[in-house]
Amino acid sequence: MDPVPQALASRLEQFRAALPVGRRILIIPHDFPDPDALAAAAAIHLLLDKHFGLNSQIAFSGEVSRAENKELLRRLCCRWHRMGELYLRRGADHDCILIDTAPWSKNVTLPPGARVRAVLDHHEYKETATWPGLFTDIRHEVGATTTIANEYVRAAGVELPRWLASIMAYAIASETQDLSREVSNIDLRAYIDLVPQADLRIIGRIRHAPLSRSYYIHLQEALARARLLRDIAWTHLSHVEQPEIAAEVADLLLRMEGVRWSFCIAELPGRLFVSLRSKRRGARCSRILRSAIGRAGAAGGHDQMAAGYLSTGETAGLELEEKRLALARQIIRRMAPRQREGDIPAEAAAERLVE
Repeated sequence: MDPVPQALASRLEQFRAALPVGRRILIIPHDFPDPDALAAAAAIHLLLDKHFGLNSQIAFSGEVSRAENKELLRRLCCRWHRMGELYLRRGADHDCILIDTAPWSKNVTLPPGARVRAVLDHHEYKETATWPGLFTDIRHEVGATTTIANEYVRAAGVELPRWLASIMAYAIASETQDLSREVSNIDLRAYIDLVPQADLRIIGRIRHAPLSRSYYIHLQEALARARLLRDIAWTHLSHVEQPEIAAEVADLLLRMEGVRWSFCIAELPGRLFVSLRSKRRGARCSRILRSAIGRAGAAGGHDQMAAGYLSTGETAGLELEEKRLALARQIIRRMAPRQREGDIPAEAAAERLVE
């Protein structure tokens, strides 16, 4: 085994020092967790058990509905719970590690009495916070939180079971679009290390999980409503049960020849959820979405991909439609502030949304 770099060994010790002894620890990924969040959570669960000797449980809020994600969840050979089903003593403090999210993010549900001890994440935040005793390892230059978790497991000398190596390899590939989007050298090394230990049949079954009939209904709706303006493609979905489909549709639209930007807005109860994608380096998708949504919701992500939501409360009908159109206009205006000679001005382009 290669020697552990001093900086990584020091981070591992600082991580351990931030955690309590003799108390259960909740490992909490963001709501509606994706493969990266689930795989990283499982890796940290193994680290706590085998290296730190600490008892932990994975708990999250929101459904896991995407076919591939559901299949990955079935492959987790460790205990996990939905937050609402977990027994938590009233008035008690609950020690937490946040995975693929942060306490200042608005995409995670914390239990009453939560005491966040550590944060492992790779998302870019406009503002961050810290307090005494909190351990943070947030590296937005890394393509996947699973890559960061893999470093700690390797540094601790913990052997990965084949099922976990499989879902971790899949998670890194999924988060970086098969190592083609926002991938770093650390991600590449982690993937190369994990694949020989993985069961490729597990990865294949996750990739080709059976799709529900509702998936095709949503896909038909999204394609029927798709619009194209220059190199921007967008669409919207009404009355979806979970936000994961919006990301799938945005990724699909981005594969269209000549398209460099794509987004999908999905209507969920009380909010409009949006996924934004770009092929451009330096696209600053997370900043675009935060600016477009403003204080009426929340957004976050990376340079070439981001997600967020606009709170709508009890709004319905034409009023909800106007909010959706207004949000789409705001996004498009921020995608192309500078135009080449002869191009349609961004303002006029955005107005075409109502056609």
